[in-house]
Amino acid sequence: MKETTIDPVRRDRTWFERRNGCAILRMATATIVGALLAAVVAVACGGPAASDEPLAGSTPVDTPLYIDPHLEAIAAARKDPRFDPIAETPQAKWFTDWSTSDTARQDVGDYLAGAAAAKAVPMLVLYRIPQRDCGRWSSGGAEDEREYKDWIKGVAAALKGHDNAMVVLEPDALPQLGRCKQGDRLGMLKFAVDQLSTTGARVYIDIGNEKWLNADEAAKRLKMVGVNKVAGFSVNVAAHYTTDSEVRYAESVRFELDKLGIPDAHFVVDVGRNGAGPQPDNCNPPDARLGQKPRLYRGGALDGLLWIINPGETDGACRGGPDKGFWAPAALSLLGLEGP
Repeated sequence: MKETTIDPVRRDRTWFERRNGCAILRMATATIVGALLAAVVAVACGGPAASDEPLAGSTPVDTPLYIDPHLEAIAAARKDPRFDPIAETPQAKWFTDWSTSDTARQDVGDYLAGAAAAKAVPMLVLYRIPQRDCGRWSSGGAEDEREYKDWIKGVAAALKGHDNAMVVLEPDALPQLGRCKQGDRLGMLKFAVDQLSTTGARVYIDIGNEKWLNADEAAKRLKMVGVNKVAGFSVNVAAHYTTDSEVRYAESVRFELDKLGIPDAHFVVDVGRNGAGPQPDNCNPPDARLGQKPRLYRGGALDGLLWIINPGETDGACRGGPDKGFWAPAALSLLGLEGP
């Protein structure tokens, strides 16, 4: 597709107007004609609107979430506006191997400064534990335990005082406990929790999804790494299980934590790619669709339905996808579109 040059200021204004226009339309659907118009608006604005209904004892709020201007989807949307619905949606920033122990404090600080200037809530994913997913789709991570701990110290130093920041800690690492052979994974996770717990940020330890660990085992592992010291845990990161079923799973984990003496763990759910429900394979599944728009919740155990995964970015070298980066076929599939 031929690349067109768009003035950044004009484009930002267009995106702003479209986001606000969609918000007005969605409010209208709640009071005027209901489901039929809501479906039309969902198509026009790029995905289902977030519900105004309470969930897990929490009430949705309209606190803005930060859109990182360096998202790969934004660069892709400048060339192909079909990707606008992804580029215009707040989602987490992943701190991986591009950030080192020497640069971590500056890397995180720059991102937090951008969020503060935008008066929006920053969402960070820390994904750099050695061997990450035991050398499968997302191999990599810090070179060793020492480097990882130094990196975490830098991240924690930058996060101090940022009590509105939301941090998802090491997707898949705790569910994979015992599988990876490099270093003391449990010790590294405990160290990270201890360091991050002093920052004031809201930290969520990832515990996988409903098909990975049963609630009893999930609760035991969360207690082992000190979930009582932080906000709680995350579920469904990069997976595709439905919002309702993952909320039920999270509630069952909370029930088991309560039995272990941890009565008030909160949780967040990744809804970035769960619009079509479970998929037979989590690596670049062709039938997955975008989930509902991300939103924060308050008052109960649920703190947010979030786009933790960055939709449109590859899961790894499977189904013809690249090892990393934004992959147009995956993004178009999530949007229910076809290439080129």
